[in-house]
Parts: sequence; structure tokens; C-alpha cells
Amino acid sequence: MNDILQQQYTLVQSSRVVLLNFIETKVGAGLNARAPAFDGSTIRYLLVHNANCYLQWLAVFAQKEVIAQLNDQDFTTISQIRELFNLVDNTVVAFLKNFKSKMDIPVAGTLSRNREATVTPLQLFTHVTTHEFHHKGQIVSMCRLLGQIPPDTDIIRF
Repeated sequence: MNDILQQQYTLVQSSRVVLLNFIETKVGAGLNARAPAFDGSTIRYLLVHNANCYLQWLAVFAQKEVIAQLNDQDFTTISQIRELFNLVDNTVVAFLKNFKSKMDIPVAGTLSRNREATVTPLQLFTHVTTHEFHHKGQIVSMCRLLGQIPPDTDIIRF
């Protein structure tokens, strides 16, 4: 199963690269522009939020690492966000390695506000990747609101 999940994550990464390249070359400073239609959020905020999701679920919750929540205001350039996603990629590699033969064995932990949860590593992996795609759709919409027509950023691109 782990080989399939690694292949799936490689597809997620390829989609992310297309999006980040587009933001870097076409959107530019729009990375930090507030979008009223998205409650004043920014593309930068959603990208860092995605990275936080990976780090908090896969590193902190599942692997009991100590990593502070990231502040999007500390990542104002695409190069900083690319570095952040390199950390995410390394976290995913470690997570898949650590849970290689245990993807269906539940992991328990504490969430924010002291809420307890028990989920399988497969559920965690599925959550973080689908979460990224949910927000990628919002980011693509924000780019359109900034007047930029984004490329196809799906896993299957034509």
C-alpha cells in the first residue's frame, strides 16, 4: 500500500508545482493580496494553512514531534513557501516510512482545545491530501479574481 500512497503523493506534488509556478510567474504580489470574496484571506494564507495541516497531523499528531503552528505572515514569498513545502515533503516521506506496515492501526492523540481523536494513518494521509486540493481550488478561484487565468492544476492535466 505504501508504494501506492507514495505514487499518489508524487501526483499531489506535481499539481502543487504547477500551482506554485503559476503564482510565481503570473500572480506575483497577488500572493499577499486580500480576497474579499474569501473573507479577506490571501493565497499565502491558504498555502501556509495547507502546510500547517500536513505538519500538525502527520508530524505532531501521528509522530509526536514538536512543531509550532506556522504564521502565514512569516512566509511572504513563493521561495519561502517552496522551502516550507520541502519540509512538508520530508514529513510525508518520514510519515510513510514510519507507518509503512501500520496504515490501518489507529493512532490516538490530542488536538487543539484538548480534544482527543483516534484515526488511522491512512485516514490522516487521505485527509491532508484532500485538504490541500480543497484549498487549491480556492486558491485557483482567488487567482481568477486577481485577473489571472490559472492553468489546469488537477492531477490529470490536459
